[in-house]
Amino acid sequence: MNIRPVFLSGMAWMSLFLGIMSLLAVFAFHFPEYLTTPRLRQVYEESQVRALLHAAMLLCGLLAVPAVLFSRLRLHALFGLACLLLAWLAGGPNVALQAGIQQPRFYLSLDWVLLDLVLMAALFINIEMWFRLKPEQGILRHGWRVDLAHYVANHLFNGVIVVALFVPANFLEKFLGLETLQSAMASLPLWLQLVLLMLVTDFAQYWTHRAFHHFPLLWRFHRIHHSVQAMDWLAGSRLHIVDVLVTRSISLVPLVLLGFSNDAINLYLPILALQAVFIHSNLRFEMAPLQKIITTPKYHHWHHTRDAGCTDRNFAVSLPLLDILFGTYYSPPGKWPERYGVKDPQIPETYLAHLFAPFRSPHATSGARIQTSAPGDRP
Repeated sequence: MNIRPVFLSGMAWMSLFLGIMSLLAVFAFHFPEYLTTPRLRQVYEESQVRALLHAAMLLCGLLAVPAVLFSRLRLHALFGLACLLLAWLAGGPNVALQAGIQQPRFYLSLDWVLLDLVLMAALFINIEMWFRLKPEQGILRHGWRVDLAHYVANHLFNGVIVVALFVPANFLEKFLGLETLQSAMASLPLWLQLVLLMLVTDFAQYWTHRAFHHFPLLWRFHRIHHSVQAMDWLAGSRLHIVDVLVTRSISLVPLVLLGFSNDAINLYLPILALQAVFIHSNLRFEMAPLQKIITTPKYHHWHHTRDAGCTDRNFAVSLPLLDILFGTYYSPPGKWPERYGVKDPQIPETYLAHLFAPFRSPHATSGARIQTSAPGDRP
């Protein structure tokens, strides 16, 4: 294999990625009230984001020049340079930030998209390069573009999702009158709140997840997630927006109702996000001593398999104990799945096709994973 063309192609893709990210970051500085997340703005420092933007723009330029001169993907690098130039003309890392942000009710979480994508990509791409389960699977494997589109869409509309979740939560909070319970919960030690958070969230997500596999109507949406045929850190992002809304409302609304402190929630949600990326990653570690304590890539890969007799297993997001208790645990020692995805008919690998597929005829979106008997019994 000739390393030089692969290396130059990687430089072209990276310059394109950094150029687009830099331009979007400058837009976020210009319109923070519409393009940034209020809760997230309280966490990061403006100086840190400016330093990251400066580094991204510098690296984009350094990678784009040789890619334009020597790579077959010079148009990608040129587009990255064009974005870099626009970002610089719009203010670059020294772009002014308006004072006294008036937060509208609806906003796009562009800062969440950029920061989370950069951090997750930097962490997991490097780990997967050294410890791949499937060495033949490249970083830009088949289907990565549509998964990236899902990633951006589901992160970008985080503000809309938050509003959609908190409307029923606030209504139920007033209707049920849980002030005493909420006060008691918020007064618990932080570590105990984290343990309870994980138990409550995982229990809710376990049964929600099983319902998505069991009921044909729900499976039509969840099938999108299982259509991925290659597992890596980006594969977990392939989720239909209806799947996201239903799962998050059932699992996260109780966190608000029960009165967990903001500190506990703010600490737990990043852990949950990191765990969701980790269990989909293309890593060869079996981590056998931990498989019945915490979810691992091997454990979750078996959830995504379409190997005969192995489907509808391992529904838990964090705690395999739930699968053990309810008879859906499956992780044979030393063995990994051979095939991933769903049986025909396949869904076209575009975001719009994924978005509208559940609303087509039942025959076009029915899958082999809908339970008709005990888990894993189907051929």
